[in-house]
Amino acid sequence: MYPRTLVVLALSGLLTSGLAVFSRANASPTTPMLSSSAELQEADVLYRQGILQYEKGNLEAAIALYTDALELNPESAQAYAARAGAWGKLEEYEAAIEDYSSAIRLDEELAAAYGGRGLALSLKGELDAGVNDLWTAAQLFRAQDQLEEYFKTLAIIEDIAP
Repeated sequence: MYPRTLVVLALSGLLTSGLAVFSRANASPTTPMLSSSAELQEADVLYRQGILQYEKGNLEAAIALYTDALELNPESAQAYAARAGAWGKLEEYEAAIEDYSSAIRLDEELAAAYGGRGLALSLKGELDAGVNDLWTAAQLFRAQDQLEEYFKTLAIIEDIAP
């Protein structure tokens, strides 16, 4: 099998690198739908505060901030994916998979969400489903010219493929 610690590190690394690239490419991580402009701005502030807490290792605080952001903007795929990454680091794989799935429903091109969900599924023992999601992530990373993430994802697949 594979070392659990290595995969958990890959989970957080894949997610944070993928979301960082995505966030740089898009000025705002929110998708205007039914929320007011002020709510969207507040959701963005909470999301970014969550990122800072995540980077400091304050995972529970990050989850709370992402949750608050999602209450204001339930259409933010990035907030779902970010919260899923924090759940994954806490080894709460069911919650991570649920949030990654929500992120994917909102943004089918969010490669990091497929990668994170694939790793979480693999850690739960669902290797085939995990590898399928990781393969989807790799293809999306390649199509989006995120070659570093593409090769990292291929290496993860190689390490865990049944």
